[in-house]
Amino acid sequence: MSEEKLVPKLRFRGFDEEWYEVKLNDIATFSKGKGISKNDISDEGIECIRYGELYTKYGEMIYKTESKTNLNKNGLIFSKKNDILIPCSGETAIDLATASCIQKDQVAIGGDITIIKTNQYAPFITYYLNQKRTDIAKYAQGVSIVHLYAKDFKILNMRIPSFDEQKKIIHLFEEIVKKEKLLEEKYNYYIEFKKYLMQQIFTQKLRFAEDDGDWQVIKLKTVGEINTGNTPSTKNKEYYDPGKYLWITPSDISSKYIINTERKLSDEGSKKGRFVKKNSVLVTCIASIGKNCITTEDSFFNQQINSITPSKNFDSEFIYYLMNYNSEKMKSYAGITATPILNKKSFENMKFEFPSLIEQKQIGKILFNVDEKIFSIEKIINKIQKFKKGLLQQMFV
Repeated sequence: MSEEKLVPKLRFRGFDEEWYEVKLNDIATFSKGKGISKNDISDEGIECIRYGELYTKYGEMIYKTESKTNLNKNGLIFSKKNDILIPCSGETAIDLATASCIQKDQVAIGGDITIIKTNQYAPFITYYLNQKRTDIAKYAQGVSIVHLYAKDFKILNMRIPSFDEQKKIIHLFEEIVKKEKLLEEKYNYYIEFKKYLMQQIFTQKLRFAEDDGDWQVIKLKTVGEINTGNTPSTKNKEYYDPGKYLWITPSDISSKYIINTERKLSDEGSKKGRFVKKNSVLVTCIASIGKNCITTEDSFFNQQINSITPSKNFDSEFIYYLMNYNSEKMKSYAGITATPILNKKSFENMKFEFPSLIEQKQIGKILFNVDEKIFSIEKIINKIQKFKKGLLQQMFV
């Protein structure tokens, strides 16, 4: 085996020896938890982890439990700090093949969970196993219910460094995760602040000194031009190839502004498509009702979307936030059917309260600034996650 395969691409100074090859059962012992049913759960008692209370966060497997059991302590199986947990059964192999490192002593472990005790640095082994999920998943058995037995995957081949280097690597990732958690807390704070701010604005508890006149109740069709999109025949490739113009579907609406789409219309397709101007607001009207966005360029859109192209007395930013705030109201207009539909007539006759254009612009600007803060934090989080993923690939070869 070549040295390139034995030594990771990224190392810490002072660590240059090869990683040595072991099987998982060379460095660990295995046991199983004991069944704890729903009837055994209570408000008071012993903290426990049941199957289904393990989940992935920050690129690693951790556990979340507020469960407590009223079972007698003598009838339970307990983990110790730095024990590693892997589910024994579930719906998919790849979900099973995920490890969690326990950070508490004396937690009762329910059935269908494998407990791994290692003589290595447990957080490192946990990270390592999670990088080998695809390999571990190959040992799973079953179809509708998948089982993953320790007797099968304990022969997993591994390459690990010295104990000291293991700790050094995990310390780096712990620092990255701390930063990620702080940013996530900040992100969630601004999300909640935005919700509060919108509630205050659209219930008119928060007004602006420059313009405090009454808001007027009007129908959406008074705001501007309302249209429903369409789909040029997908059987005719000339309508889509070569793609040139944005063609927006609900699956493309994942953020406030549309800057790209999965499919685009050609010059021929644009002759068959439904045109919408730049700075129009698009609102989904079938199934996932209430998703909305603003077009950043002249575009085309499909029949699952209604468009609002504002007249000069209405602001697209304000309309976007108004639609966002009233998404539940739009769902109620669609009615309860197998596939809820908010057709053009119902949509354009919906009534909403609008302030003057001056106040619309002020509201739009304030909420835009909050969104910009949210987007900037989200961008940093994504960069950190990408950086961490790259480190994992460099260090865990």
